[in-house]
Formats: sequence, structure tokens, C-alpha cells
Amino acid sequence: MDGLKFFHQLIIILGFSIPVIYVFNKIKIPSIIGFLITGILIGPFGLKLIDDIAGISLMADIGVAFLMFTIGIEIRLSRFLKHLSEILLTGGLQLLCTFIIGLLVGLSMKLSVSQSVLIGFLLVHSSSALILKILKDRDDESSPQGRISVGVILFQDIMVVPMMLMIPFLAAGSGPDALMILWKLFKSVLIIVVILVAARYVIPVALERLVNMNMRDVLVIASVVITMGIAWITESLGLSLAIGAFLAGLALSDTDFTHQIISDVSPFRDVFLSVFFVSFGMILNLDFLKAHPGPILFASLGIILIKFAVVVSLVALMKYPLRSALLCGVLLSQIGEFSFVLASQGYRSQIISDGIYQTFIGASVLTFIFTPLLASLTYFLLNRKKLPHPGQPDAVAAGSVSLFNHVIICGMGLNGRNLARVLKNTAIHYAMIDLNFQKIKKAKNGGDANAIWGDASNVEILRRAGVEKARVMVIAISDRFLTKNCLSNAKSLNPKLHVIVRTKYLADIEELLALGADDVIPEEFETSIQIFSRVLKMFHIPNSIVLAQGNIIRNKSYGILREVRYTQEAFDQIGQILAQGTIETCYIAPGNPTIGKSIREVNLKAETGAMIINIIRKNQTITNPPGDFVFEAEDQLILFGSHSAIDLGLKKLEGNPAGGS
Repeated sequence: MDGLKFFHQLIIILGFSIPVIYVFNKIKIPSIIGFLITGILIGPFGLKLIDDIAGISLMADIGVAFLMFTIGIEIRLSRFLKHLSEILLTGGLQLLCTFIIGLLVGLSMKLSVSQSVLIGFLLVHSSSALILKILKDRDDESSPQGRISVGVILFQDIMVVPMMLMIPFLAAGSGPDALMILWKLFKSVLIIVVILVAARYVIPVALERLVNMNMRDVLVIASVVITMGIAWITESLGLSLAIGAFLAGLALSDTDFTHQIISDVSPFRDVFLSVFFVSFGMILNLDFLKAHPGPILFASLGIILIKFAVVVSLVALMKYPLRSALLCGVLLSQIGEFSFVLASQGYRSQIISDGIYQTFIGASVLTFIFTPLLASLTYFLLNRKKLPHPGQPDAVAAGSVSLFNHVIICGMGLNGRNLARVLKNTAIHYAMIDLNFQKIKKAKNGGDANAIWGDASNVEILRRAGVEKARVMVIAISDRFLTKNCLSNAKSLNPKLHVIVRTKYLADIEELLALGADDVIPEEFETSIQIFSRVLKMFHIPNSIVLAQGNIIRNKSYGILREVRYTQEAFDQIGQILAQGTIETCYIAPGNPTIGKSIREVNLKAETGAMIINIIRKNQTITNPPGDFVFEAEDQLILFGSHSAIDLGLKKLEGNPAGGS
């Protein structure tokens, strides 16, 4: 029965979220606020459609864990370690300064020292889920403000452990001593280092073996197990699920599996994360808000201003541009998830009263609602005012390949490899995508740094290949469904992209053209063109004419060969080309029967219609030779006439009767 109740609650959450998000999207308000409003409406203090949020909270924690995993895998371990000192300094100073201000605020309100210390603890934390969601929606994780914000919330999460240990001490109970707290903190750092090192050198090896099985479902399961498995380990050792998931992401960064794994876990992340924001809205007590609107609103504004001022000051002191300082201040200005854990522990331990607890909950939820609005407004104003915007050199390392106006090759079969070889020889930049890991590994060992392992139909993988900046894409995938999906997604990301699709299936041509393919190359029809091209050459049709005929057929999407109606225009074009005169060269080899005869004696024009316009003899060109000109061995005759006349003329010059076989 409990399982059915949980399923019922999940359906209510997702069902109510859809219309609310739709309305908020129409009025250009961030979707996060829509989820929060949904939670307020259906929660125990709203319509009471959901009154027990224990199971929902578990899904919310899973959503945060998946989000932290994707952020960790995109930040990349090398860059994280490079900026570790900066993260520790910024996070440490933010925590210390915010805690001191919170302590002073509590004392100024005539609260006890224990209550004031707890207020400082609550004020310190910011929401990792909210901040990372805003950064991800704006693709801003790799910017200075993104890097600083992620570093600060990670430091805050680590410090939750000693703060939780301090709660019994603040309640005047038998809390741990200072040495115990320091030991727990050291233990937490040690656990993080051990897990990170172990995961870094064990997981990629195991994943490579799974990838070589070429079974997508196995990789998806492995991605989920890695994410939640390491998160569970850290949680069982006293840390949070979020930290463990972030470590799992860091361990898999800088590997060939990065972007495919992100695409695999993204659906889980999005569903669970939406549940998180809905569950957050459920905790707002509307009755208490109606009874005390002034204090709650004042407290929420005070929290935002205090945290904003602290972060902006610290980031500016570290010589970052004003843009980064302002964005960091806005992003970190709300109350975090762990603050609610600390607040509930403090409330149960009777450190704070019910009034303070409810005021804090109400103010915190309001800061959650205000932050996305403030972030959108700040981004808009900064972009409009064109404040100094530092470059993002790390964005390439974390995201797409550093190419522009390049070719993307989807599929490294024979066609893909041959195209890559030609592009390499002609110095045209390209990126390659394939789901066969061994092919990617071989390409990288051969010097192709932009060889990407993953599903080319996935948006994340296409962005990794720089599809927005590419000029041409060649899709040479055997899977019909993936081919269509790849084409559709590529065109949606870059409508100007010229896409060439190879297909084995004639029935797919019309659909591929409708999806936006610029050129569709059916293998059977290309074989047909090659066959008739060689036949035409046997009848001395020049290469330029043969190519022109092939191009006419291709430009009509192979309509002639597919027996599509209304292709008479194409036939007319071919007929016009064939009716035009052309030029051909004839070499008089030793022993040719025309040697010693004059042009008049051969009578070529009268009998065949072909006319000799030039003769090349010993590197000398004789234009319009006279009728008494006598042929010699090694003469080169330049003939002009229709295709049929040239064919007859060549036969006569070779000693065959005109019109003979």
C-alpha cells in the first residue's frame, strides 16, 4: 500500500508540474519557481494533496546527487585541482565571515550564545541544487562565477559534518570535545581523498570493459550504479550523498566516457531534481506566513543582503571582475538544503523555539523563490550594460571541441574513415563520433584528438563535437533510427548546418529530406550512377559530361532512379547535354591505317560528322589544318562534334568502318 501511495504522490507532483511550468515558461519566469509554487499548492499547507513527504524527500536527495555528479564530471578533475587553493580560500572565508555576521545578528536579537551560533550555522549554507541548476540552464558552469560558486558550496557541504557534531554541545548536552570534532573533520577529508583516488584509477578500467561489450543498457545501468554507489558510500561514512556523487563525477572527468554518461543520467537527474524543488515548496507553512508576513519577508531580505554583501566583497578582494563578483553574490544569496537539516536538529534539541524555526523556514523558501528571479535580472542587466566579461579559457576543456567551420563525421565505418583521411590530408578540421570505443581509441592513438566516443544522436555528444559552430555534418550510421534522430537534433542545434546522410534504405529518402537533410546518398543509387558512368565512358563521353549527368540525378534527389513522377525536366537536361558538341583527343599510334593519308583522303567530316580542328605534332599545334595535310605516327588529333559523331570518327580513325561495331 505504501508503494502505491508513493506512486500516487509522484504522479500528482509531475502532473501538477506540467501546467505550472508551461505557464511560467510563457511568462518568462524560471522553471525552478514553477516547481516551488507547485509544491506550495499541493503540499500539506496548500491543497493537502500530499501530506507525507518522507518518500518524496528521498527522491529529492537522489535528484541532488545526480546533479552533483553531472557537475563534477563537467568540471574536470585537472581544473578542480588547479583551482583547489582558490576554492578553499574563498569557501573558508565565506563560511567564516557569514558565520560571524550570523552570530552577531543573533546576539543583537537578544538570543543566547547557543542560539546565535546556530543562526550562524544556518546562514552559512547555500543551495547546491538551486545554484547548479541555474548555472547549468545558462551553460555557465565553467565561468569564473560558476567555478567559485561550486567551490564555495562544496566547502560548505564538507563543513556540515562538524556543525552537526556541534548540535548536542549547543544544546548543553554531552556533546563531543574539540579533538573529536577535528578528528571527524580530518576523517572526512581523508575519506574524500581515498574515494577520489580509488575511483579515478578503478572505475575507468571497468567502464572500458563494459563499453567494449557494445551494450548501451549495460552502460546506463553502470552509470547509475557508479553515481549512487559512491554517493551511498560517502553517506554511510558520515558525509552526504551530494559529496559522494560529486566525487564520482570528478573521478570520471577527463575520460572518454564523460559526455555519453552525462547523456545517460540526464533523464534521471531531471525527473528527480524536479521532485526536489517541488518537495522544497511543500515545507512552507502558509498559515504561519499569513500570520507573520512582515518578519518572514524582513528575514528573507536580510538573508539575501547579508550573503550577497559577503560574497561580493570576497570575490572582489580576490581581484575578480565586477561581473563575476555580482553573479557569485546573487547565486549564493539563498539558504541551503543542509541548513534545514541543521535547523530541524536544533529545533528537536530545543535550541531554537517554534517561532524562530517557522520564521526561518518561511524566509528560506522565499530566498529560494527570489534567487532565480534575481539571477535572471542580474544576467540580463550585466549583458545589457556590457560589463567586462573575462574570457572562459576553460570552457573548451569542459565542453565542446575547439573547432570552428569544421566537419563532423558521425560513424567511423569505411566511409567515415576514408572521409577523415581526405580531410586530414587537405588540412580541413573535423571531429569524429562513434559508439565503438575501440575505433575511438585507435583514432586517438593515431593523433585524432577530436575523436569522441558516444551516441551521435544525443544532444550532449553533438554539442561536445561543436555542432553549433560546424559547417558540414556527414551521417554514416547504419542504424536508421539513430540516423534520423541525429539529423533532427543536429538541425535543431544548428539550422544552417549542411548535413549529408548516407542511407541503405530507399524508403528513408523522403523522410530524411523532410527532416532537413541537404544531401541524401543512397548506396544502391550511387552504385547505379557509377555503373552508367563507366558505360558512358566506353562510348567516349567526356568526364565533364558524365559528372554533369550524375549531378543532375543527385540534385533531383535520385528521382529518376526512384521512378518519382515529374522527372522529365531532368531527362531533358541530360538530353541537352548529350546533344551539345564536345571535344575529344585521338592519338595516331604507329601502325594506324591513316598514317600517310591526307585529311581529304580520310574524309572524316563528311562520313562521320566529326571535324579535325587542331593537330599537335612534335609539341607544335597546327590550327585548322588544310585538306592536303598528311597524317604521321604520334600525331594527336583534336576532334569536335556531337557525342555520336565523335564516336564514329574515332572508330574510322582506328581503321573500323563508320557505323561498324
